[in-house]
Amino acid sequence: MGNRPMTVRENSDVTVIEVQEDLGSYVASDLRETLEDLLMSKTQKIIVNMGNVDHINSTGVGAIVGAAKRIRQRGGDVKVCGLSDNIKRTFDLTGASSVVEIYESENSAITAF
Repeated sequence: MGNRPMTVRENSDVTVIEVQEDLGSYVASDLRETLEDLLMSKTQKIIVNMGNVDHINSTGVGAIVGAAKRIRQRGGDVKVCGLSDNIKRTFDLTGASSVVEIYESENSAITAF
């Protein structure tokens, strides 16, 4: 049995999803489910830390953007951090970087809340 593709933990009053591997279809689906669970539990502040991710597909981008739009309707937010140049480029090309705030580090994203 391999490692889980992501871990969820608290840092201050922020919930951090730390993705442990590339966001292909399987992991992107798991991320979407994790975000849905957090939205259902009324979590207000979410960071997706992608420091260990080198690739993301459109499903992964869509999961993050969709969660950000939904959580903002109730005054919360989703931020991302630790993006490689490749993932940052994907966020720019898809327009996701105009929807989701991007930070270099987890600490800078937490401070932004």
